[in-house]
Amino acid sequence: MRWILDANSLIYLIKTNLEDLFYELIDGNVFINTSVHEEVVDNGIKHNYPDAVQAKKFLEKNHVPIIPVDTSVEIDKFRDAGETSCYILARKEGTIISSDVRANRKFEKHGISSIHLDFFFYIWFLDQKIDENKLERILTSLEEIYATMPERKSHLLNLISKKRSLRDDQDN
Repeated sequence: MRWILDANSLIYLIKTNLEDLFYELIDGNVFINTSVHEEVVDNGIKHNYPDAVQAKKFLEKNHVPIIPVDTSVEIDKFRDAGETSCYILARKEGTIISSDVRANRKFEKHGISSIHLDFFFYIWFLDQKIDENKLERILTSLEEIYATMPERKSHLLNLISKKRSLRDDQDN
């Protein structure tokens, strides 16, 4: 699977220092578009945001492809160049990672695969690539920067608890 990061997810990964874990989990199968790069890196550096420099280093170190996308035909669907670019790329192939509830609703409305960043990590927990304690730390880090809401975190932790209870019942 190819993963497409939108601006907020890239920023959230950087702010929580989860970018290397993310990259490892997806085996480098990620890309961004020029609008996301401009918003996060170029404008971020222009405004002296420290996470912009860190994002630039992450993208360069891992040779993350930055795909140019012509948004002129589709911009009316989203009114945001980054969201429109992600939509166009995902239409071809891939899943958008976005913690923007409004954007995810739009993607869903247009039949585009998207996932919240917190649920992305939950899926890797289900795949046993990260353990329960690590997932809880990840969710807490995301919650601290408002990349997930307490209700979403509680919901995911409850799902884990139920899964553990079912497993314990089967073992007995």
